[in-house]
Amino acid sequence: MVRAKRVLSLRNLPFALNTVERVESAVLGLLPRGCEASKVELVTRSSGRFNGRAFLELKDERQVDMALRSLRGQDVEGRPLKTRIVLRPLTPEDEASRQKDPLEELVRSFEERPTPTVDEVREAMLEYDQYDFFKTWKMPGLTKPEWLEAETKPEEKPKEDAGIDGTDYSKPMGRWAETIVRVDRVQKVVEGGVVTKFRALVVVGNLMGAGGYAHGKGSSPQDAVARASRAAKQDLHFYDRFEGTALTHDVRGKHNSTIVDIIATPPGYGATGGRLGRAILTQLGFSSFTIKGYGRRTPASFVYATFNALNHLDSVESIARRRGRRLLEIEHGLKNEKGLPLTTKSQKMRKLNQSLIDAHVGAANATNPALDSLRHLASSD
Repeated sequence: MVRAKRVLSLRNLPFALNTVERVESAVLGLLPRGCEASKVELVTRSSGRFNGRAFLELKDERQVDMALRSLRGQDVEGRPLKTRIVLRPLTPEDEASRQKDPLEELVRSFEERPTPTVDEVREAMLEYDQYDFFKTWKMPGLTKPEWLEAETKPEEKPKEDAGIDGTDYSKPMGRWAETIVRVDRVQKVVEGGVVTKFRALVVVGNLMGAGGYAHGKGSSPQDAVARASRAAKQDLHFYDRFEGTALTHDVRGKHNSTIVDIIATPPGYGATGGRLGRAILTQLGFSSFTIKGYGRRTPASFVYATFNALNHLDSVESIARRRGRRLLEIEHGLKNEKGLPLTTKSQKMRKLNQSLIDAHVGAANATNPALDSLRHLASSD
């Protein structure tokens, strides 16, 4: 690599300044304070006559730009001075006296570094493979090398939480479902201009009580959705379900001015509510519920409030432990009591008849035929 230095080229000098001393006396006085010249070299024709050009070298190359602005257009004995920066090759004397540039030293170290061998390249590929690019071989259309196949062969580790059938129950099971809540285009103003990206909000669930949500940014909508989905699966929440479909009790969640109420219903009642709320709870594995939102219901706030409500959900075991009851009593109460909506018309009629009997049992005769008929209706299916 040819090394060069930056010098000032002075043009349109008077022909009377045909010596170095005359040029120095006429030009050096125009330099700004702090700029010191180290050498002045005249340019002559083949005949030896001065042609009005000279090169001016400064002691510090960082002052060349300042000297250029100061000398440009200055009047030298009635002629406007023309200046520009040129590159001239370094002489051995300049190399010895010049201060070493850190960037040039870095470039020289790279040039002098020996070429790595194939084995060293392979080791570096596997060592710095942060995103498993080479281990998973994300190169469609290219065959994975044999040496990489042997290096990246996964080790079979025994599953600590595996069941009798060999299933690892420590990880959420089921097929993943995704709901793209919103995709926005965002812009950021930087020094070089405006950077445009896309931001996505995605909710994921495995239909078996596990799910989460996350934001993701990318250069395209597909990239943003993929990153958000990946981030949501890394921050999962687990929720207990009653008989695999319903909630154990009513819950309420809030985010800013958004309020979400999730009302527990018996298994088999069905899902009622808005489209976004039904999509979130359904992919979490709930199929019997009623969800209602209040306040300023933006999509993002509604998602935050929904998961905030689910975080207050208790399991049947925790309810039984807190009340000091048996699990069978709690499950029976969840099915028939707590004011939950009844599923069939016969159940509603039976409850109505029983309430009439309880209201009139103290005032009426126990042998009244009307009460006997009501008791018969209440006990019949």
